[in-house]
Amino acid sequence: MSIIRSPRLESNFSVISNSVIRDSRLSYRARGVLLEILSRPDNWRVSGDSLARSGKEGRDAILTALKELRECGYIRTVTNRLPNGTFETINYVYDSPQDVVPSPENPTTASVKAPRPEKPTPGKPQLDNQGSLEELSKKNLDTNNEFEIFWKIYPRKVAKKAAEAAFAKAAKHTPVAVILTGAGRYARDPNRVEAYTAHPATWLNGHRWLDDALPLREKSAEEKKADELRIAKEKEARERIEAQKFFEEQEAARARAVPMPETLRSLLKKV
Repeated sequence: MSIIRSPRLESNFSVISNSVIRDSRLSYRARGVLLEILSRPDNWRVSGDSLARSGKEGRDAILTALKELRECGYIRTVTNRLPNGTFETINYVYDSPQDVVPSPENPTTASVKAPRPEKPTPGKPQLDNQGSLEELSKKNLDTNNEFEIFWKIYPRKVAKKAAEAAFAKAAKHTPVAVILTGAGRYARDPNRVEAYTAHPATWLNGHRWLDDALPLREKSAEEKKADELRIAKEKEARERIEAQKFFEEQEAARARAVPMPETLRSLLKKV
């Protein structure tokens, strides 16, 4: 069966190197995900879940494709420590594979050897924190200590043994800082319901650190009642403070007032 290419479009298209499209190291699924991201504007942000929802591929398939792209140098993960002690992880997607060399700590793991240009190229963020990433990679080897940090952060403390096994498995292919950041974000999510919080092992096995924020939910009758009570108490406290302030101002005004002359006072009494 012959396959013939149709005429090229004159507008509304993306220019991507043929070497990327024909990279035989990548599955067609990974190439499709890469083309989807590269067709978007610069600095466009998306998550694995969003990609899964926008197409027919499932979440696991998208994560597998992203893993391929990361191993082949098309995705570079940058992890920064924020001033509040938490971590921020960003995955930059490139339109050409970056240099990938075996990691000295673990020859079977790929690590990115980042170029260090004097000025960042537009759309190609500069990795100024490569040293800190290498330190994080070394810390990943001590999964027992890192798991205890995860256990303190994660909002549900059940099935610790299963969670520890799942954490060790996840830490083999994902920087621990990424996992900890995701756990903290999940714990702080205002739309998380305590009763429906995922077990830690389930959360880890599902790569839930890649999830978007939880969708907005309608509050229960108990929560609405609690909010109304809180608002009423806050209003009562404000009114009490305002009333106290008003009386204090009146007392101060009376104290500053000039006494009425006695003659005028006598005349007013006669009237």
